[in-house]
Amino acid sequence: MRGRMRHGRWFGVVVLVVAVVTGCAAQPVPTGAELYAQAKSHYLAYRAIAADILRAVYDGEWEVGDYGALAGSCNGTRGYDFYFTRYLRSADPALRLERYEAAAAAITAAGLDASVSPSDDPDAIWVIIARGNGISRLVFDSTPRGGGFHLSITTDCHPGNNRALKAEMFEETGIGDRTPYFPKTERPDADPLFLFPLDAPRYPDPTPTP
Repeated sequence: MRGRMRHGRWFGVVVLVVAVVTGCAAQPVPTGAELYAQAKSHYLAYRAIAADILRAVYDGEWEVGDYGALAGSCNGTRGYDFYFTRYLRSADPALRLERYEAAAAAITAAGLDASVSPSDDPDAIWVIIARGNGISRLVFDSTPRGGGFHLSITTDCHPGNNRALKAEMFEETGIGDRTPYFPKTERPDADPLFLFPLDAPRYPDPTPTP
């Protein structure tokens, strides 16, 4: 009887391992047009959230850091994500608290789980950290000097190779000198560019921001 129980337990472990391995293998990694279509959908979804937050704070021009459309790698080379940064360096200091609270409300309204720092100390750096709804990390902060603001977003890691995605976006295998430059500033209501291969607008700049 004791030998049979050992055998039964071992068999259960084998079945569990096979099930786990099979489950992982059953998830296909998108390539080609499917990869491009999925990435574009993820991109436009998080850019809509970003636009709502920026618009709530200031509906004019924001300085572009990372434009947000070029995919980075995550989960080794098996996944890709997007990274986005915007800066508002000349905000009216008198409106700092009002705009910070507007950002907090917009982040919550977007369905993100947010942690908001106290905002009653005018000499402190105010920070909001959030995640959810396709975003793995969002940071919105305000510095006391000049009442400026900064928004950075990193999306969730999605299945697919980021270099293959860039090749689809640029219709070439080696992107480099032919990568188009992006605008240095952008309004929240601007149509987000995903570098459509055939007719994407180009914004040449002799000194582009990296």
